[in-house]
Amino acid sequence: MSVSSRISPVIQDIVEKALEEIETSLDARIILAMDAGLRGQGMESADSPYQIMFVYVHRLDWYLKLSPGPATVELPASDDFSLTGWDIRHLVEKMKQSDATETRWLNSGAVYRSDVDLMRRLAVLQRRVWQPAPALAAEIKTATSVQGNWSLGHTLTTEEFLTPMYAALSGKVIAEDNGPPPGDIRVLYEGLSEEVTNEMDVILSKKAKNAANSDAPPCFRSQIFMNAELARLQTVELPTHPAPDDSIFDRFLADTIRRFG
Repeated sequence: MSVSSRISPVIQDIVEKALEEIETSLDARIILAMDAGLRGQGMESADSPYQIMFVYVHRLDWYLKLSPGPATVELPASDDFSLTGWDIRHLVEKMKQSDATETRWLNSGAVYRSDVDLMRRLAVLQRRVWQPAPALAAEIKTATSVQGNWSLGHTLTTEEFLTPMYAALSGKVIAEDNGPPPGDIRVLYEGLSEEVTNEMDVILSKKAKNAANSDAPPCFRSQIFMNAELARLQTVELPTHPAPDDSIFDRFLADTIRRFG
């Protein structure tokens, strides 16, 4: 089991107990659990909900039925805490579709439960199905659509600024054709100028202590970087990779069920 150091022991204990109860009710084994929301992106505010995605594996006999049962479960415990589960077969199907937005949470920076070997194999599979061109287009669309709502003289909230900044930083990684970008924004802006990284540190620190609609502190250097980067990204052309053979998905699915089922 691997647990993120960014998660408080209290929250980890609450999540772990919830996962154990779900395992009992499903008669399945939860092999992966991460935060799919702002907490997984390292951009949480004091009022950000916990949005937990988990992956589970049933016993082998479950998969041998003609109609094995639902592939997903949703457990909205409260407005502040929700759990959504995917059967391993559903996860593999989503990965086969090469829709990066659907599986972005696999690179979350907030991990509640995982397995080192499973994460390594998932990373390999992600690289095999990775399509950078549509992923970059999605990040550019996110950033520009939010920026389009900015008006002259409008004071930005931390959320209004960080959403397009996160997309621009993700786009930067994608444009370098290095595979899926990491989920944690702090990893994304590592290596930028000291002025930008200092501003980002201040913004994230303030956001973590306040509500999502709190005003953003001055971030001129970061805005200049973001605007320039988005303009550059719109000129980038990326290759389209051929879809991998179905056998790699079948093999991953079978190996995972045999190991955990």
